Amino acid sequence: MFRFLTALAIAIILSNTSAQPTNPSDQATRAASSYLYLMDSEGNKVLLSTQFWRNDPKYDERALHRFLDVMTALEKLGFHKDEKAVIDNWDKPERIARCYIYMEDLQAGKKTKSGIVTGSRIWCTDNGASEHEISSSDSPKHIDEVLRYFDTYLARAKKRLRG
Repeated sequence: MFRFLTALAIAIILSNTSAQPTNPSDQATRAASSYLYLMDSEGNKVLLSTQFWRNDPKYDERALHRFLDVMTALEKLGFHKDEKAVIDNWDKPERIARCYIYMEDLQAGKKTKSGIVTGSRIWCTDNGASEHEISSSDSPKHIDEVLRYFDTYLARAKKRLRG
């Protein structure tokens, strides 16, 4: 898995980045999406997704590190890649939590004078709260906040499923 992500990072960094997007719709068409489905021993599932915008190799490298940091934290919580965790069976009625973490997301971002700053969105089914947006992906506390909301949402979803 790590070799695949490292190869992806090198491919993105070495790709042609001379055509820089000038607006969000152009940027979105050039973006390369990466996602990973994870499951824990209880069957709870997580979709971890990110975007590589391909207009700034240094930003994409930081995005890759943020993605890997969240993936590593999820692995420490007992989540692992599992072929059964694919999204085509997520609608099947089961007493499990299904969570989504969208990194480098424009919807959670904000406009600044220098362009658009991406953010993250977190949500778990049956957690009693709506999706949470965290702006400014480059903030030093961003990953901590993503993981804090994930932990909170997952715990609430598990509690509601048991009760």
